[in-house]
Amino acid sequence: MALKSLYKKFFALAYDIFMFPLEELGLKKLRQKVIKLIKGETILELGVGTGLNVFAYPDGIKIIGIEPKVEMIERAIKKTKKFKKNVAIIRADAEMLPFKDEKFDTVFATFVFCEVKNPEKGFAEIIRVLKPGGRLVLLEHVRPDGKILSKIFDFGNKITSILGENINRKTVEIALEAGLEIERVEKTYDGVVKLIIGTKPDKIHHL
Repeated sequence: MALKSLYKKFFALAYDIFMFPLEELGLKKLRQKVIKLIKGETILELGVGTGLNVFAYPDGIKIIGIEPKVEMIERAIKKTKKFKKNVAIIRADAEMLPFKDEKFDTVFATFVFCEVKNPEKGFAEIIRVLKPGGRLVLLEHVRPDGKILSKIFDFGNKITSILGENINRKTVEIALEAGLEIERVEKTYDGVVKLIIGTKPDKIHHL
């Protein structure tokens, strides 16, 4: 049991080390862009992870974050103290959010839905906890549109799926089917990463 706990802590540390060069090469700027798009006073981040978005959190607003992995939460909490941010992190899953209906003005997530086992259920939960007119902001790596690149990702996804990560999600389509209105989609890195901005309509119409 102790060995398993140690491995999880090492994995969380290794994740930060692995992500560091990617953050410096451009992901940090994309994270800042996501944070600038949040609105309102009640904000929820799905899948806080090790807290890679914390540095960009706006001052003066309390953000609630959820994360299912304890070892990730521990590292995220250290970052909230380092950057002196007002954040409450709760251990929870995106598919079963422990919040009342229509609580949040904005829900956002970065590189999370590749690990959500049931994304349809995850989006249903987002819609449930968003206020009517509330905003959803996602930064996700998805299945690219190009014929060659999409084939490469189809092959790669067979490997990553073994590790519980689906890099080939059609996240925009799933969001639309859930009933969200998509304001815009911005592609980066040849469409491998998409910034998705959506709104919860006053009345949900499923496709």
